[in-house]
Amino acid sequence: MGAAVAPPGIERDRRLDHRWPRVRAVVDTNVVAYYLLGTPGFASEAKGFWRRVVDPLAPALWEAEFANVVWMAARSGVVAPEDAPSKLDYAGQLGIHSIASRTLWRGALRRALESGVAAYDTLFVELADRESLPLATFDERLLASFPLIAKRPKTLGA
Repeated sequence: MGAAVAPPGIERDRRLDHRWPRVRAVVDTNVVAYYLLGTPGFASEAKGFWRRVVDPLAPALWEAEFANVVWMAARSGVVAPEDAPSKLDYAGQLGIHSIASRTLWRGALRRALESGVAAYDTLFVELADRESLPLATFDERLLASFPLIAKRPKTLGA
């Protein structure tokens, strides 16, 4: 198996790049997906975020969510099926620390019951709150329901 090669715009060790203010954050799957799929209207903002973030965190669920997003993108023709596996490889190179969802599920369930937001999504909120970090997301419902925690990527470290 050959060495992994990052796509254009992904720096191997952003901690050494002092041109950008650094930020730590929990990262929603949509920030990964919009960046790696080049989603119009979001890709540029996501790219700027990935230049600034160091040691990003996410519930381990993000990996399955991202694989599903790539599958849907391949089914709809956004990504060629033969290119889909490389999207997973690139995501793996982003340095996201995956946190076991089981360590978050009680708090996530409580937040879901109180807010009406799906427990899948409140796992990210719970992790951000526990770590005293912002949650980088494009999800309008999370932004509205948890305004002290959930933030657009462009507002973090800018």
